[in-house]
Amino acid sequence: MRPPTQQDVLWAVARCLQQEAVAAGRIPMGRSHFVFAVELASGEAVIVRITRPDRAECFAGFAYWRTELARVGVPVPRVLAMDLSGTALPWPIMLLERAAGDDLCNVYAGLTAAEKRTVADDLIDIHHRVSGLPSGPGYGGVATYTDHRCHSRWSDVLWEYVTGAVAHMPPAQRHRSAIEKVRRTLRELHPEFERIAPSPYLIDATHQNVLVNHGRVAAIVDLDELGFGDALYPLGVARAGLLARGPEAYCIERVAAPLCVGRFRRRLFDLYSAIACLKMLAPSPFSVTGPPSADSQIASRLWNLLDTFATAAACQE
Repeated sequence: MRPPTQQDVLWAVARCLQQEAVAAGRIPMGRSHFVFAVELASGEAVIVRITRPDRAECFAGFAYWRTELARVGVPVPRVLAMDLSGTALPWPIMLLERAAGDDLCNVYAGLTAAEKRTVADDLIDIHHRVSGLPSGPGYGGVATYTDHRCHSRWSDVLWEYVTGAVAHMPPAQRHRSAIEKVRRTLRELHPEFERIAPSPYLIDATHQNVLVNHGRVAAIVDLDELGFGDALYPLGVARAGLLARGPEAYCIERVAAPLCVGRFRRRLFDLYSAIACLKMLAPSPFSVTGPPSADSQIASRLWNLLDTFATAAACQE
């Protein structure tokens, strides 16, 4: 798929909204979609998401879960227009209202201690609202409650994450001891995974896709799928993402604390964080942005965090 140009985006927005679009800028984010911020002649701004034709169900899933989540009070952006038919562009396109704020990982270092506590409290409230939704038809991410492409076991989801990430790594990286520790821990804890219910959680609300504005959570912005399984998993991703960029992840650890009671749950938090590091380091077949470059500070930190979390998760005492 060739990347859509700014002119492609301006033409599609004008057609979908029947308004003049005057400027479009690519937002350097997203592992599965191209994302643009577009300014309208009216002075308003909208977000445009574009994906491959074979990923159109993601946008249908966004519209579905947006309705479900708004119903329980989760702050989510409105869908302004959507074209999955290839009429406006040769690719599926979705237009959203632009929510205020920036990704948690981009503003975290500038938050005060009080603001970090407030963001954590906002996330805890959102977690409680999401947990009130019905359980899923299985495990993993699904586009609707009738989407049966889910897994029958939570452990299957975790194995898919690990094997998929390792398969896309260069051969020289696949045999690191930390990766083997993750595999051993997955095998050891398999009986415990059987006890985890398919509870709902925001699969992509981690260190990214959580918009923070003036020290409060303003919106959750990636809703293509809702996850079902252990709600601690995305918090492991968020912890790894923040620690890869800075010295602490207090905000996320505060949110995770009620879900980490007991040695087993703390091991799971470390295991999920290790798996998250592994996924962030591996190229994705759907990636737009790609993993961090091998010589970057973030990549170096992710490898160190992978070693630390994998060792902690493997410890049985």
